[in-house]
Amino acid sequence: MGQDPNQQSQYGRGYGGYTQPPRPSDTFDSQQYGQQQGSYQQSSYGQQQQQQSGTYQPPGSAARGTGAHDPTSTGLNGRTEALLSYVLGWFSGLIFFVIERKNRFVRFHAAQSFIFFGIVSVVYIVIRLLSIIPVLGFLLSPVLGCATLILLIPAALIWVLLMIQAYRGVNFRLPIISGYADSLIDRFTSKKKRRTV
Repeated sequence: MGQDPNQQSQYGRGYGGYTQPPRPSDTFDSQQYGQQQGSYQQSSYGQQQQQQSGTYQPPGSAARGTGAHDPTSTGLNGRTEALLSYVLGWFSGLIFFVIERKNRFVRFHAAQSFIFFGIVSVVYIVIRLLSIIPVLGFLLSPVLGCATLILLIPAALIWVLLMIQAYRGVNFRLPIISGYADSLIDRFTSKKKRRTV
C-alpha cells in the first residue's frame, strides 16, 4: 500500500524481465581525456557495441586498408588527389589513375571518374554526331536537344557530388560504375604484383 505506483519495480518492468540501466546525463562528460569516441563498450548483456563516429565509412572501405589519409605517389593529400581526379572529367581521372600507384582510395576515384565521364562523353559525342546529319539531325533536333539536357544536367550534379564526397574522404560509389572501377583497379594492380613476384 505504501508503494508509489510510478516507481519501477526491480523485476518485470523491462523487456523480458530486465530493467534498463540508467543512462548518463551527458555522454561527453564521462569520456576521459585521450579516449577515442569510436571505442568498443561492454553492454549490459555482455555484447560489444561500437560507438559511431561522425563520419560515414562504407562497408568495403575499411577492409581494403587504404584510405584518404594514406601516403600517395605524388606527395599530395589523398583527398586532394581524389578531388583533382574529377576536375577535368575522364582526362584527369586517367592521369591520376596512371600516376597514383600507392593509394587505392585515389585510384578508385580516378577509375570511377574515367569510366563515368568517359561514358558521358561518348554518349554526348553520339548525340552531337546525330545532330549534324543533314535531314535526320533537323528532324530529331528537339529530341536530341532534350537528350542532351537529360544527359548533361544530371552529369553535372553527379560531378559536383563526387568532388565533394572525394574531398570529404568518403569512398562514394556509383551503383554500376563502381564495380567496373574496382575491376579496373584489380586488373592493373594484379599485373604489377605478378611482375614483382
